[in-house]
Formats: sequence, C-alpha cells, structure tokens
Amino acid sequence: MVSKTRPPSGPGRPAWPSCSFGFMSITTEALPMGLLPQLSAGLGVSESGAGLLVALYAFVIMMVTLPIAARTAHWPQRRLLLVITAVFVLSNLLLAAAPSYAAAVIARLIAASVHGVLWSALPACATCLVPAERTGRAVAVVFASNTAALAFGVPLGTAVGNALSWRSAFVLLAVVAVLLLVAAPVLLPETSGAPATRVTALAAFKLPGVLTITVATTLVMLGHFSIYAYISPYLQHIGVSEAGAGPVLLVFGLAGVVGVWSTGVLVDRRPRGATLVFTGALALVFAALAVTGKVTTLSLVLVVIWGLLFAGLPALLQSAALTAAPQAQAAVSALYVIGVNFSIGGGSIAGGQVLNRLGVAALPLLAAVSATASWFIIAGAHRHAFPRRPITRAAAQPEQDSDDSTPRDVDDASLAARTPADTDQAGDSSLSCPEQATMGRCD
Repeated sequence: MVSKTRPPSGPGRPAWPSCSFGFMSITTEALPMGLLPQLSAGLGVSESGAGLLVALYAFVIMMVTLPIAARTAHWPQRRLLLVITAVFVLSNLLLAAAPSYAAAVIARLIAASVHGVLWSALPACATCLVPAERTGRAVAVVFASNTAALAFGVPLGTAVGNALSWRSAFVLLAVVAVLLLVAAPVLLPETSGAPATRVTALAAFKLPGVLTITVATTLVMLGHFSIYAYISPYLQHIGVSEAGAGPVLLVFGLAGVVGVWSTGVLVDRRPRGATLVFTGALALVFAALAVTGKVTTLSLVLVVIWGLLFAGLPALLQSAALTAAPQAQAAVSALYVIGVNFSIGGGSIAGGQVLNRLGVAALPLLAAVSATASWFIIAGAHRHAFPRRPITRAAAQPEQDSDDSTPRDVDDASLAARTPADTDQAGDSSLSCPEQATMGRCD
C-alpha cells in the first residue's frame, strides 16, 4: 500500500528546489507583458496583437493541461521536470529566432503545452509533506516562485530587452532553463512512479466549494490580468518612460514578496479574513487607479500596493481549493491552473478590447469591477469554499495496494460523497500524503 510516513527529507526540501522551475516558467509566460512595445515593433503587429502572445499561451494551457497531466501521471518527478524544462529551452530559443508573428505564436504554444502540467504538480507535492494545518504555508512556499519571477525575472528580462533587444531577453531565459537541466540531479532526487487514484475534473467540480472557489479565483485574476497584460502602455500612460518600466516592475515584484510573506503568516490562521481583505483592498486599488489618471507619484504608489496585494492571493485561493477537496487535490490543482489561465487569456483579450475602444485609462475600471465581483462571491461563501473557521485536518487518502499499478477512476457519486468529515475517521491526516503524491511527483 501507499506509505503514510512522511519522507525523511522534511517538509521544505521538495518545495524550494521546485520553486526554481516555477520561476523559470512564470518568467517565460509573463515576460512578453513587459516587452509589448518591442515585440509589437519587432514582429510588425499592434500592442494588442502582441498581447495575444500571452492570451493564446493561456488558452493552450486550458486545453491541454488535463489530458497531458493524465498521460504523465506515473512519471518520476525528475523526469517530468527535465522534459518540461527541455521544452521551455526549445520554445524560448524558437521565439528568440522567430522571423514572423506566426512563428512567435508557434514558439509560445510549445511552452504553453507543458506549463500547466508543471503547475498542477508543484503545489500538490508541497502540501503532501506537511500537516493539514500547514497546507497554506506549503502553498505559499511554492507561489514564492511566482512572486520571484515577477519581482526579478520579468524586470530583468524587461531591462535586457530595453538595453539589447527582446530576442536577447528570451535567449537569456533559454540559458536559465539549460542551467536548470544541468542542476536537476542536485536539485531533485530521483523518484519512481506510483499507483494513482485518478479523479476526474468533473468529479472534483461537484465537491462542495470547488466551483465557488474556481469562479472567485477566475474573476479576481481576470481583473488583474486585464491591466497587467498591458502594463507597459499603462505605465507610459501614467508618466513612466519605456526605460523606467523595468525598475517599476522590480518594485512591483518586491512588494509582492511582502505580500507572500503576509500570506504565509495569515493563511493557516485567518484564511477567510485574509482572502476578503486582500481581494477587497485590491478592488479599491484598481478603482483608485481609474481616477488618479496621470498623477504619476500617486499612481505609482497604488501600483506598488497592487503588487503587494495580488501576490498574496494565489496562495490564499489555492489553499482554499486544496482544503475544500483534500481527497482530490491533484484534480483541483489542475482545475485551479486552468481557471487562472482562463483569466490570463480572458483578461488579455478583454483588456485588449478596452485598450482599442476606450483607451488605456479605462483598464483599471475593468479590473475593479471584476475584483469586486470576486469579493462578493467570497463574502457569501462561508460554509465550504471559504469557511469562517480554519479546517485543521485534511482527509486521509484511501490506501491502495502497491502491487496494483493500474490507475483507477473514481466515479462522480462516490467522490462527492467523501467529505473531509467522513474521511477524518481514516487516521491522522498529519501523516497522510494526499492523492497527488501517489502520482509519482512527490518525493
């Protein structure tokens, strides 16, 4: 049967090395947002057309994450990450050499095909090695790579793009990915595949709270990316020069480090309150940006606060999803990735439409409306999705004999019937490794 003993490596060991892979992937995804003017000029398209490099990337993640994750479910973690990293090397090199917009789109879609698989595995692997009451902190550790990418990766890439060329920035990203390939034997211990209980996405959606969390996440993320996808033209609108965009994004990301730290402190103690405060404050910041116009100093202060608040939300929202469905964490993680990337793509498209029809000054208003809608959903969901009292125990995953190497599907009715209260009787969850750990990705 699957072992319930925590590996001797300790709760932090698998998460921090995995962060380096998360850093590389998020920088790859987000860097075009900081280089829209250069990409637009170099590829001969409008800035909204260049923004589609982000939107299409996100939509491919939505379409392929679940089937590819299912096909690679039994791969050892090291092999999975090596293959994914090699794909990122290829994608970034092809983008750097792209002779046309069509070639650039193809290069981006290659990386997008594996991006979601990576991010459906990383948070789940971190949580399987800690007690249920520390799930939020484990997720915060993983999402630190997201913040680090925004704090250092995107600003550095933007600075390289401004100083040299946007092609040089993507060559640098490919070099980072090559270094990860070389370092993988040190960063990641070899693991073997293990039998899995395959939970369908439809079954996970039927669990109490999962749909609500997904909708709330999608709305607030859509609001953020409707303006962040066009951050370069927005910064120019409020009076920041093209050369100054990199330093502003650096400060934006550094503020996010504070946001992630705050999340790590609050997520396991006051998860509902923290989520309401972060989401509500973010909506207010977007609304304020809509009226500050070209008051550069005030707008920049609000942008920094925006970076702090937004960076804390992913860990809060994904922790809520993992807590709501402890018996289906791998499926829920994949759904979360799909929801976020729907927001990235949808936000890029919606923001592009607003940019073309109303101008860049209207982008914060769209973001404020979307974030406000998310806040109202969170405020009303106090039973399963965002409970008033933190859940201190997760469901123990049913055991399965190790000699059964064939994954078994879980039907919707039986999964929906297994609630945390039912499965708490199975044993001490502080020693359990949830379902995704049996997928060969958790050390």
